[in-house]
Amino acid sequence: MALIFNAKVALHERLKGSLPGDTQCTFADPGEPARRKAVWLGATTDDDLAPTAMRDGPRKPTTVTGYVEAHAVVISPGNPIDAERSVYELRDHITDACSLLDRATVPGLVDVRPESATVETSESPDGVFSALTLRVRVRGRVYQ
Repeated sequence: MALIFNAKVALHERLKGSLPGDTQCTFADPGEPARRKAVWLGATTDDDLAPTAMRDGPRKPTTVTGYVEAHAVVISPGNPIDAERSVYELRDHITDACSLLDRATVPGLVDVRPESATVETSESPDGVFSALTLRVRVRGRVYQ
């Protein structure tokens, strides 16, 4: 469904305008060498298409539920607590972007909200790496 993709694009535009200046914001994974503090959007999944009503005519209302993965990474020398704290701050920015997204910009969009998060932190001789994967649920209604 284009609804999920269009919501992903709208979320990306919202994030570009709201993330701190030291954070790279890209639509896709920028690659390891290019990032120190970055947010990008990953996999898009159309999970559930459910007929909403039975009616005559060619266009039937359908409820769409899908998911977009938002990723954040912070790579810094030194303290793993600071790296993980920074990635949680980025999670808060993504959550805020979801709640402030103008639903009128995406026809049929009903709701965009974070559903679950995973944070992984590790240390190496090169520094500390903290990564976030935030699963964002997108719901809407389209007419097919």
